[in-house]
Amino acid sequence: MLIVSCHNDDCPIQPEPEIIQLKVIGKGTAVAQSKTFTHPITGEVLEADCYLMNLIDLDTKNTIGTLEDCVIEMQVPSDGTITSRVITLISIDGRGTIQAESSVFQEIQPPVQNLNFNTSYTPTENNVINTSFEFEGMEGTVSLVGEVSYKDFEEGILTFNNNFTIELKKIIE
Repeated sequence: MLIVSCHNDDCPIQPEPEIIQLKVIGKGTAVAQSKTFTHPITGEVLEADCYLMNLIDLDTKNTIGTLEDCVIEMQVPSDGTITSRVITLISIDGRGTIQAESSVFQEIQPPVQNLNFNTSYTPTENNVINTSFEFEGMEGTVSLVGEVSYKDFEEGILTFNNNFTIELKKIIE
């Protein structure tokens, strides 16, 4: 028989990390706004076309803030797909912000002339690059699945309907 014992100083109990899961929708028609900003981790100066839209709670369908997608770069091969480096700023009224970096994949849906794309990104590791207020000191993932219409892209206009799943946990040091 083995008995192990320790004092509180010898065997500290680690608290369970705080976990937050949010399901929201980024929805709206937005006109591209050119912006220059600094990446919060790398310090890289970025130029992007940014699209601001409503942030909607998936359960209540109420607007709870804004979501801004900033497209840093876009690759458009000839196979009907688009891959974009996107920095998303999620601002939840009264709670704070979550900023994530993603490599978003988009695939055109028939009929092709409507220019509607299914869009998705499922991170395998932390893609949260900055947080504030209630979310300060948290890391995690921001994934998305939805649709983007490029019908009015020539005028700098996109229409979004994307479901985002945000999973955060407090960083324990």
